[in-house]
Order: sequence, then structure tokens, then C-alpha cells
Amino acid sequence: MYRVHEQHLGMPRILILALVIVALHICEALTLGTSAVGTFLANGLQLLACGLATVMTFGAHRRARGLSRPFWLLISFGIAMWGVANLGWMYYEIVLHSEPPTGSAVRFLFGLQSVFFAMALFLDQDKDSATLDAESVLDFIQIAIVFFFIFIGFYYLPAYHFSEHDALMREIRVETGEGAALVGLAVVQAARARTQHIRNLYGGLALYLFFYTVGMALADYVQSIKPSPTGGFLDLAFTLPFLGGALWAAHWQPAPPSDSPLRLRRKSFGELMLTNATLVLAPLIVLLQVSQLESEWRVLRFSLLGVSIVCFAGRLGISAYREAKSAETVRRQTLAMESAVDGMAILNAQGEFTYMNSAHARVFGYQDPSELIGKTWRFLYHPGEVAAFESAILPQLFDKGVWRGESRAKRRDGSFFSQELSLTLLENGGFVCICRDINERRSAEKARAEAEAKYRALIEQVAAISYIAEIGVSAEWHYVSPQIGSILGYSSEEWLGSSREWMRHVESEDHAIVEAAEAASKRGEPFQAEYRMIRKDGRVIWVSDTGVVVPDSQGHALMEGIIVDITERKQLEVQLQQSRRMEAVGRLAGGIAHDFNNLLTIIKGYTELALNRTGTHSALRSDIERIEDASERAATLVRQLLAFGRKQVLQPKTLDLNSIVLGLDKLLRRLMGADIEMRTIVAEDVGTVKADPAQIEQVIMNLVVNARDAMPNGGRLTVETANVDLDSTYARDHATVRPGRYVMLAVTDTGVGMDAETVAHIFEPFYTTKGGASGTGLGLATVYGIVKQSGGYIWVYSEPGQGSSFKVYLPRVDVPAEAPQAAKKQTRARKGTETILLVEDEPAVRELTRMVLAAQGYSVVEAQSSEDAERLSENYGTKIHLLLTDVVMPGMSGRELAKRITARHPKMRVLYMSGYTHNVIASGGMLESGIAFLQKPFSPAVLIDKVRDVLDAHRLTKS
Repeated sequence: MYRVHEQHLGMPRILILALVIVALHICEALTLGTSAVGTFLANGLQLLACGLATVMTFGAHRRARGLSRPFWLLISFGIAMWGVANLGWMYYEIVLHSEPPTGSAVRFLFGLQSVFFAMALFLDQDKDSATLDAESVLDFIQIAIVFFFIFIGFYYLPAYHFSEHDALMREIRVETGEGAALVGLAVVQAARARTQHIRNLYGGLALYLFFYTVGMALADYVQSIKPSPTGGFLDLAFTLPFLGGALWAAHWQPAPPSDSPLRLRRKSFGELMLTNATLVLAPLIVLLQVSQLESEWRVLRFSLLGVSIVCFAGRLGISAYREAKSAETVRRQTLAMESAVDGMAILNAQGEFTYMNSAHARVFGYQDPSELIGKTWRFLYHPGEVAAFESAILPQLFDKGVWRGESRAKRRDGSFFSQELSLTLLENGGFVCICRDINERRSAEKARAEAEAKYRALIEQVAAISYIAEIGVSAEWHYVSPQIGSILGYSSEEWLGSSREWMRHVESEDHAIVEAAEAASKRGEPFQAEYRMIRKDGRVIWVSDTGVVVPDSQGHALMEGIIVDITERKQLEVQLQQSRRMEAVGRLAGGIAHDFNNLLTIIKGYTELALNRTGTHSALRSDIERIEDASERAATLVRQLLAFGRKQVLQPKTLDLNSIVLGLDKLLRRLMGADIEMRTIVAEDVGTVKADPAQIEQVIMNLVVNARDAMPNGGRLTVETANVDLDSTYARDHATVRPGRYVMLAVTDTGVGMDAETVAHIFEPFYTTKGGASGTGLGLATVYGIVKQSGGYIWVYSEPGQGSSFKVYLPRVDVPAEAPQAAKKQTRARKGTETILLVEDEPAVRELTRMVLAAQGYSVVEAQSSEDAERLSENYGTKIHLLLTDVVMPGMSGRELAKRITARHPKMRVLYMSGYTHNVIASGGMLESGIAFLQKPFSPAVLIDKVRDVLDAHRLTKS
């Protein structure tokens, strides 16, 4: 029925229903009166009013919390008990046509409702609890015993000792006295209530009991004068209080939950005395009632008296225990307040301090709290704050019970400070104050904000992505710095919006690297990985990802790290690896050339000697010429290896690169097919370079021929020159380049182009893309060696189907170009009579050289080592005109040997010969001025001419 009420009945409907019941009562009294039907209807209407009150009070119990919950339940039971008793009254009145006798159970049930009302009045207000504790149960037992003896003494016994009229009058007086006592007790409970909602409960109960007691007394008084059955207007004396109780319960609403902290307090001495007096009152009443009973009630009276005394003792013990516990709690709370960091104080209704902990006193600059006890709070605050408190803050505090905010307070020395303040209203009109000096906190917050701003500025200025993310390849990112836009092309919002799918930006081949690093981070190790990522524009870059696992404020593990773009570093590493690989191959080529040139010197020498002999058979001569041709090709191959390995000897001159390019233009055009368009573009005022002109011509020839071969179906070939300045940015992208001024030679074609893999190997010896016998794979390797040995750089830019561009950068020099020298006509004799000291560790080469020189009339002194040469130079002295020595020999080098001998014989000329320089004669392959050098392999004719030139140059110098 209560659920129906909640869903369908509201306050207006209950009021209408109450008015209908009253109207029906009046109609019944006017029409039917005290007839049998009238009596039945009148009792039914009373039961309806009682049932409505029971439902409404039980509904209030369902809505209630705290003390009001058992309060309404007891009130509901009390009203329901009247309804049960009235059913018995109807039986007597309608069926038996008489009233219940004075000592009947029906009259006992009518009196029993007062027991529940009394129980409600004795609920513990201080606890305001929704459940009944042991103390309440003992109190209820005492109340039941007291009311039992009241019934026995005033209801049952008078039926045997007094006349029926006297007993009835005694019953009326007792019921009226009970009602008056309950009303008075309800008023007392309402007056001593500490909260408004409890005050409203007991105030409402006092009104209900007052109207019920008045109505009951009026009805009993009229019945005592003129007894009459139910059905008259007098029935409204019971119906109206029930309807009033129903309206009261329906209108009642529970108090909102308070956010004020629970405050435990010790009872005062007066409260303790009143409580103990109340506890002892019940046994005294029971003892007084027991003394009035006859001897035949001995067992019952002493049993109930014993129960009452036991309840009293138990109640007294529980109260003492709880009071001791409360005292200990208060002591601990006081100790906790004294040890608290925040200032705590209690003020009375006049705003004076009644309690203050040491922290509160220190906040205001006082050492002893007693200095402020008894003083008003206005003494400690800025005048402007006092006005604000009185006009705005205190009204809010009294309205809501709690106020929190900030204010300015005054220290003992007169200085002002900001504090965080919390005020909580007490029942007596005072309030609890908790304060905290926030000057230091604000300074710390300011310092932290400044540190965070500096940190954020630093993070957002470095060329790296800073991030905070969950651990795992599919985890969510919580923060990413704005640098993600410049490095990966995404905004921070775009990245965070799909951060769980961040692995899709990682190259699939590198997923295993990231997963391994993530697995390590889950084990508590640092995250470290280098992998490739795909930018928003599709470009692939290399990144270095470094992170550490740190707990957040809730202890949850997060990854904090940075991502750095290392694409340039990776490119430099590739370039350096290629450069080192080329250096290693160059050293290998030089080592091979040293020994191979010795063999070619022997082959070429004896081949030329064989061809110079007269009478050689024509068939045999043809075979020898083939051998000579093969040896020449082999010598060319070795020269290319030396050029690649930068071990050849260059004879540099200051050159005008434009003149060399234009000088080769006609020759190069004859090499082009009809389907190739060749353009030569030379910039004006191109600077001079220092290089070997023959080697530069070879560079141009090789690049042009390579470009021609890259355009089998024709195309456009461009040769151009220009002055360029390579800055530090260019140098960062090209590992071995030094910033500076250069002259550029570029050869560009529109041919088939090359992919990145081919470009990475294009300058390696014997690497070719032509296939078959179309190339040896040494053309570009030779170009690379010549350019590097000349102090320059070469880079290639190519894409498949987009052609290629080779760019050579040679250092610019501020020296005018040298004029080309005309070739001198050879007119001098080739024979000689001078003495030559020949130093060569290879026996076959030494024998060939001796034989060729001896045949020309020279006196040849042979030495197979540097030590032999030093000894022979001492023996022959000034008779030796020329030292002809190999450069690379075991032990002492040819250069060191020449220095020692010429130091003793300054007029002796020196001619060096070698298969490669090994940086013994020339610095970087550049031949020093005044040094004569014969490159292996050489022919007898070249040897004879070179020896003669060196000796004749000495003679011209003397003259």
C-alpha cells in the first residue's frame, strides 16, 4: 500500500482524502447516528483514518535516515496498535452490544500504543543512528516493564477493588495523565534537540500527542457522563488526530545529508547527572508499583523487578563504558589536533576563541595558544576582511553550515598574510576554524609554474619529439610535443586522436625492433630503438626513440621519452661506410699495382728489346707485337687502379676548367650518336683549379662516355661549369665535404637513371651495369680516384627513368691559370758515358734496367738494397752521376736513401721509379717541384729518355 501511495498519492490527494473521511463522518452522524449501521460505518471510518496514518508514517520511515528512521517506525507501530485495539472494540460493540470491560485485553491494547510513543521519545539524539544499539534495547525493556505495571495497577486491579464507575474514572485519569506526560516529554526532547530536523520530529510528535490526548480526554469524559455507542460527532475526536498525523507524515521530508565532519564530544557534568537520574528512575517506579501488588503477584513482581534492576545495571555499565570511550576519543582528537600541521580553533557564539592548537597560534605569530583564548576573531584579521566576514561570509556559514575560502589575516608583528580558511558551524552557534598559511604554498606553486614553463619551453624548442604514453605497441599516448609537426608532419591533436595505432607509422620491417624495445621496457629496462617511420607526406625517415618507465601520481607506469630525427646521421653513416669501403679497395688496388707493375716493366722491356732486334721472323714479330699490345692494355688497367686508389703521381698545374671543357667539345661531340643532343654551358669568370690537366681530361671523357651509354634510345646530355660556394648545410648532408669555394663540373643526362642500390656501388672498381664486355667497371672508379686525389668531391643524383647528374667539385685557387707549354723537339743523342747507381730489390727489373742502360754506354753499378747502395756510394764517391732508385723497398725507402747519399754528394742527381707512390715522394700524389720520377711499367725507350733528361738538366743548370 505504501508503494501505491508513493506512486499515486501526493499531499493534495491525501488532504482531499482526509476531508472526504471527515465529511463522511459528519454525514453518518447526521443520518445514521448511533444505529447499528451507523456504529459500523463510524468504526470503519476511524479504522480508515488510522490505516491512512499508519501508511503515511511507515512511508516516512522508508524515506528517513538516521534517528528519524526508527522514530517513524515506532510511531507507525503505535498508531497501528490503536487500529488493532479498535477492531476488538467493534467486536464488543457490534456483536456483543456492550463496551469491553475495564480489565479486558482490548483496553490493554489501547494503552499499549503509548509504549511505542514512549520508546520513540527515548531514542538517543546524540547518536542520530538508524539502528538500535544495546542501550536503546535496554531502555525499551524498562519502558515495557513500567507500562505493564501501570496497566496492572491502574487498569486490571481496579476492576476487582473498585466499582465499575470508579474504575472507569480512574482509567480516564490515568490515560489523560499518560498523554499529558508524553506530550510534556516530547516538548522537552524537542527543546533539547541539537539539530533542526530532530527538533521538528519531536515538535510534530508533541502536537500529535496533544490533539490525540485532548480528543481522547473529551471523548472519555462525555462517555463517563452519558455512555453511548459509536456513531456520533464525538468520533471525530479520534479521527481528526489520525488524519492530522497522516498529513504530518506525508508532508515530512528527511534532512539533506550534511557535509559537516562528525564531531564527537564529551557530555557535561549536568548532562551526565540527568542521564544517570533518568536511568535510576525506571527501577524506582517499578519498585513503587511492585510494593502496591498483593502477595499473589509475588513471583511476577519480583521477576520483573529483577529484570528492571539488571537492565538498569547493564544500561549504567554501557553508559559508563561509552563515556570512557568517548573521553578517550576526545583525548585522542585533542592530541591529534595539537599535532596537526594546520591551525585548528573552536569559537563560541560570540566569536571568542575557546580552544586553539599550537599550530593555529604559530600561524598568527604567537607561541602559546593561551594568549588568544578568550579573544575575538576580529582581533586577528585585516579590517577589510572583518567587514567582509560580517556582511557576506558569516551569513553563508549560518545558512549552509560550512564555508571555505581565502582571507587576509594579521600576524602578531602587524604583517598581513594570506590563508586558506575552513569554517564549520556548531549546534551552539559557535564554529570550528581550520586555517593554513598559503604564502609558502603560493611561492612554491609560482616556482613550480615557472619551472614547468621553462621545462615546457625547453621541451618545445629542442629538435625532438617529447611524449608521455602507456607501455605497449597499441597503447594510448597522453602527451606529444608540437615538434611532431616538423618531424612527422602531424599536429599534436591528429597524433593523439589515433595514438593507439601509432605502429602503422613505423616501417613494417622495423616492427620487430620496436616490439623488442617495448618488451624490455615492460621488464623495467630503458626503451631504446632506432627505426624508420613514415611521415604524413609519405617520406621515410630514421628516428632514435629513447624512453624510461616512470610511475604517475597514482602509481601507474608510463613511458616518458624523446624521438630524434637521425636521418642525416644515418645518411652520413652510409656515406662514411662507402668512403671507408672505397679506401680499403683503393689500398688493395695499390698493393696489387706495386707488384704487377714490376712484372709489366719486365714484359714491356723485353718485348721492346725483342722487336728492336733486326732479322726477326715476321710471324714471330707479330706474336711479340700482340704481347706488347696486351702488356700496354694491362698497364692502362693498372693505371686506372692507381687512379682509383689515389696512388698515381700527378703533375698539377693551375688550370682554367672552361678551356679544357671547350677544348674537348669537338672530340666529345664526335663520340655522340645522332639521337643525342649535347649542350656545353660554361659560366663566365669561372675560377681556376689546381689539377693534372691530363687527369681532368680523363674525368670529363669518362663521365661523358658513361652518360652517352646511359641513353641507348637517345636523349640530351649537358656539360656545364660554374662557381659554387658549399656551406655548412650542404656539408652536413655530405659527410666528407668541407665548406668552401669550389668550381663545379656537371655532366647531366636524361637516360635510364639508377636506383639507390646502384648509386651506392657506382664508384666501386669492376662494378658495372652495362653487362657483358661493354665495360670494365673502372671508368667511374677512375673518375672517383682522380677527383679525390685532386682534393675535390663527386656526387651523383639519379632516379630510375629520370636520368643522372654527376657533379664534380674542385677547390678554387686564387692563382692565374698557367699557359700551356709547346712540346720540345727531341734532338739530343740518347747515348751516354756517365756512371749510374741502380737500386732495385726486384732482380728481374734490376737486370733489365742494367742491360738497357749499359747498351747505351752508361756505367751501371747495381745494388739490390738500400744498405748496398750506401756502401757502394762511399766506394765510388763522385764518380756516380745519377742515383736511379726504386721508391718502395724493404727497410729504407728510396726517398730516405736519396737524402742520405745526396747529403754527402750534393752534385749527384736522383731519378725515382715506382709502381705506386705510397705517399713517399708525393704528398697526396702531387709531385714536388724538382723531383724526377719514372712511373712503372716503363719501356726501354722511356727509360733511356728519362735518364738522359735528368742528366742533361743537370748539365744545363751547371752551365
